[in-house]
Amino acid sequence: MLVIRRCESNEIHLVMEFIDRFWQKGHVLSAHQGLMDWQHRAHDGKYNFLLALDGNALVGILGYIPTRQFDPELKSDNVLWLVQWKVIDDAQYGGLGLRMLSTLSQMEHYTAIGTNGNNKLVRAIYKALGYKVGELRQYIVTNPDLPQRLIESPNGAVLPSPRGGGVELEEMDSDQLMGLPLQYRRSGHIPRKTPRYFVNRFLQHPVYRYRVFIAQEGSGRTALIATRIAEHDGHRVLRLVEFAGKASVLASCGNAIATLMREEGAEYADFWQMGILEDYLTAAGFSAVDPDGRIVVPNYFEPFLASNGRILFAIRMVSLDGVIICRADGDQDRPNVIAS
Repeated sequence: MLVIRRCESNEIHLVMEFIDRFWQKGHVLSAHQGLMDWQHRAHDGKYNFLLALDGNALVGILGYIPTRQFDPELKSDNVLWLVQWKVIDDAQYGGLGLRMLSTLSQMEHYTAIGTNGNNKLVRAIYKALGYKVGELRQYIVTNPDLPQRLIESPNGAVLPSPRGGGVELEEMDSDQLMGLPLQYRRSGHIPRKTPRYFVNRFLQHPVYRYRVFIAQEGSGRTALIATRIAEHDGHRVLRLVEFAGKASVLASCGNAIATLMREEGAEYADFWQMGILEDYLTAAGFSAVDPDGRIVVPNYFEPFLASNGRILFAIRMVSLDGVIICRADGDQDRPNVIAS
């Protein structure tokens, strides 16, 4: 008899074994209990995975990350990000994957449901289900004080440099974020993010070291930005992985990002996103990377891959108006390799 239900606290080892066997051998979520607990253990002690059980046999899983995981106050604005959706090849139940998705939709309250980092194979499935599909674009700006060892570009190619703006980036710790007044708690876009979200999602991460900055320009024009460093062979890149607030502030952040790159010793900064007006980014010196172009800007660092990447998304919304998706939504900015 088939049963679809949430993963109990004492069953997560079954999920980890399933991921290792049917998803990817040695996958980080099959081996690192701390990361699994941080990302998927809910406040009630259960895990945010649906299990499809045929008797005692686990035949399918559907993982999800609710934004309320990182701030319970987001319950009414909850967005579900789908991850690790897998049914074994010889399952005896037709349409089991869709049954699991339907069960999740009935079980969890949400304002939007989607996935960040899917592949072309499942893109058609999401589109048939009524999801809006697209891809994030990678924007870069280089540090003019350092040679570019990570970016590969043809001779004579002009790489973008930061320019303009009087906005400074002030680093915030947990206490400072939690002490922000009410207006800083309203991002105005979907998925909604709060200072508490930034604290729990970034500053409390068990593996990565993130930094969170506030950018302020005039009355009411504010934003929160989360960053981290990726590194290969001693060469570093500054990754802007999350954003919430007034997107227009970014237009005046070019000099501040240049200062941060120098401080971090980063050759360039990149920002994967969808939904922010390109004019704001180009005003700060950023330029979009053509994934099929001759300039190669790495996406994968764990392990390192010297090629352009793509990040596809699907989200169930009436319209994409007001939606901003960044690299850190879902589990796209998750460690793949963790040193013992």
